Amino acid sequence: MGTLPDLGDRTMAKVFDRVLTAEPTKVGQVDDTRSWTFEELFNRSLQLAGGLRQLGAQRGQPVLTMLDSHLDAAHLWQGCGLTGLIEVPINTAYKGTFLSHIVNDSRAELAVVDAAYVERLSRVATNLPNLRSVVIRGEGADESAVAQLHRRGIRVMPFGELDASNAVSPVDVGPWELINYIYTSGTTGRSKGVRVPQAHAYTYASREDQGPPTADDRILVLLPFFHFGGKMYGAYQGLISRACTVVKPQFSLSAFWNQIRENDITFTCVVGAMAQLLWAQPESADDADSPLRAVMMMPLLPRVDAWAERFGVDVYTGFGMTEAGAVVVAGPNDLTAGMAGLPRQGYEIKVVDENDIEVPPNVLGELIIRPRDPWTVTDGYVGMPELNARLWRNGWLHTGDGFRRDESGRLFFVDRIKDAVRRRGENVSSFEVEEVVNTFEDVAESAVVAVPSAFTEDEIKVVIVLKPGRKPDPERLIRYLVDRTPYFMVPRYVEFVDELPKTPTQKVQKHVLRESGVGPQTWDRESAGVVVNRHS
Repeated sequence: MGTLPDLGDRTMAKVFDRVLTAEPTKVGQVDDTRSWTFEELFNRSLQLAGGLRQLGAQRGQPVLTMLDSHLDAAHLWQGCGLTGLIEVPINTAYKGTFLSHIVNDSRAELAVVDAAYVERLSRVATNLPNLRSVVIRGEGADESAVAQLHRRGIRVMPFGELDASNAVSPVDVGPWELINYIYTSGTTGRSKGVRVPQAHAYTYASREDQGPPTADDRILVLLPFFHFGGKMYGAYQGLISRACTVVKPQFSLSAFWNQIRENDITFTCVVGAMAQLLWAQPESADDADSPLRAVMMMPLLPRVDAWAERFGVDVYTGFGMTEAGAVVVAGPNDLTAGMAGLPRQGYEIKVVDENDIEVPPNVLGELIIRPRDPWTVTDGYVGMPELNARLWRNGWLHTGDGFRRDESGRLFFVDRIKDAVRRRGENVSSFEVEEVVNTFEDVAESAVVAVPSAFTEDEIKVVIVLKPGRKPDPERLIRYLVDRTPYFMVPRYVEFVDELPKTPTQKVQKHVLRESGVGPQTWDRESAGVVVNRHS
């Protein structure tokens, strides 16, 4: 294991300087269409950046992307990072007010979207006063949707125009300049745009101080590029380590091991739900017969030792968040269920009470962070000075996550102090789901809470008080939500009650609802045969 470079060298441009000096002709990225050497993908990234510049994008300005996981998305982001543009990736499941909020909050004038998502953009076009240009990648965009964008005065062009542009040169971007706004679910409001400096992105992605991957590895990327995990623990981690990165559109349980073997994969990152699904498959004599040698798993499964032995791999873990990056890490020799690890070098970490006073070992508190180097965590949220003051209270970044620390200093994630839900690798704002539920004509008020999932994270439960005279119809509610929310935000469980438990100040006591869990009066859409997925 080594050390991270000096702060000034933690930028996209400096990464490419090192890669191209060392191994320009090595294959660096692979998808289902072709392979790219580091030199080829560098040149292509600058060509796409040249196209963005021709459309008016200037250094320090945001560029929206609503793209699936493919190398066009990676190259576009790399081009932004090399030329000082701020990429704003949008979750491809977003629609309606979830989508328009991010477009407007970022104040972006230019968007690059896959053809499949043009129709969603057109639905909210009347509410997008800043958007001026849309670049469409791929064929088959809905013609009426394109016409709607034109009627709103939005210029529309094919992705090929970016590829046909003249390449530009990298700019001298400092480690403090922004490379992304990453929108993450809010807890008491709409999604917030996390401001990500270049050094923050680099430090999150790099594992130079921890272990694999190295230049000898081949990395399989299955997590989406619109999240920090897929982007940083995928394409960027491969660049930094000079490993070959193999990008697939999404995780497929049936294809996983074939992808590992056919692509000679040695390293990958999985969330807990993916690891649980792999574990649940019938055991096979060749489970450990693959080139895979190391896995980053977050969070850990309860039987992580047995999982590692069955598949013949070393398991690494940690704790990271968009606002701070990977600040707690652990290697394969000291893993315990529920453990996140030890503080990463370069970060001071405490577990504190509500007044920021450090708590004793084995007492639940909030994890707070202070970096040694500037610009290695976020400086705040886009346009939210009051929230930023709370985020950085007393000079420490407050995670909102409940942890305990044992006598040896190991950190264990316990619960979310903030009112958010984590479902299948996605953060879900209970506020945002409630906001849509409450627009349903039968609902008087609602509360959304997390309940335990068989896949290590959470399932979503909504508790509803109906308007007088209305009858419970959970399936009709779910159909309503499918048309208005991302698929992963649609609750699995619905329960109707006469009233919600509240404090004297009329705040909903969500801990009471969480503790009640799933009972005899809880309707389960999966048991009812109501299918909700990415294509719903």
